[in-house]
Amino acid sequence: MLQRHFVKSRPVKLKNLLRLVKFWYLQYLRNKYRTALPPKYSLELLTIYAWETGTKSSENFNLDEGFVAVMELLRDYQDICVYWTKYYNFQNEVVGNFLKQQLKRDRPIILDPTDPTNNLGSKRGWDLVAKEASICLRQACCRTEDPSGGWDVPRARNIQVMVKQTGRETWSLWADPYSPIRKMKAEIKRKNDISGDLRLSFQEPQGDRLLLSSQKTLSDYGIFSKVTVRGLETFPPEIQVFVKDSSGQSKPYAIEPDATIYDLKTKIKAAVGLSTEDQVLMLEDEELEDNYSLEELQIRDCDTIQLSRVS
Repeated sequence: MLQRHFVKSRPVKLKNLLRLVKFWYLQYLRNKYRTALPPKYSLELLTIYAWETGTKSSENFNLDEGFVAVMELLRDYQDICVYWTKYYNFQNEVVGNFLKQQLKRDRPIILDPTDPTNNLGSKRGWDLVAKEASICLRQACCRTEDPSGGWDVPRARNIQVMVKQTGRETWSLWADPYSPIRKMKAEIKRKNDISGDLRLSFQEPQGDRLLLSSQKTLSDYGIFSKVTVRGLETFPPEIQVFVKDSSGQSKPYAIEPDATIYDLKTKIKAAVGLSTEDQVLMLEDEELEDNYSLEELQIRDCDTIQLSRVS
């Protein structure tokens, strides 16, 4: 019932585009291939998504441009990650964690807006859909008068990135999950007047904190929804170490390799207020002694150290 309402509540002209896409599906896929294909509903959802992002949900659009935009989306199915938060969202911790795991699956990801357990992108036959869409795009009917004026439909929505950095207020920016992380770093450095090397990291619930590589994208880490990252400014020869407390949360610290464990404890005290005497630092079940340096203990960049209180 909710599925039907999600589609039926759309403007009349969008319904005409939906009919056109469904006609193409039946004529060029169902009639041609006697094998498993993605359900028609998945193409309806992608058409709605293309309209929402390509026209900002305008009721005044060019039908031809809309059809071309949908075909281009189908052609690039391996990059699609689409979901809606109309009937469910990330606010509930259980649902939110489940959604984040869904968004880490192989693409295409097309979550049913009424049922987050139903990933329509997991169905077979997307390669055949892409093949026929590519053929269609080469036909005269898909040659619009102004190719540069077509719909700009991202393969995934931009996501909000919350940036935390010690000594600075938390702020946010919007990022394309397929854009290199180096571009996001450059924006953060410019906005915050950072002159050193900016290191970005994020942590999954109860997981280890991971460094975000400048050469990769957020999509490479399966990040397609709002995420909090920690920024850390370092200056050579400083390295970054992660300190995880008993709650499972970790924080990054910049420290030189020849600094001692006591020096690290001093940094922890300044950040979280726990006195050096009350700290126990462990690495692989071995307690770290205060007078040893990180280099002597072979602690490397991005290693995770466990923090607990003296019992």
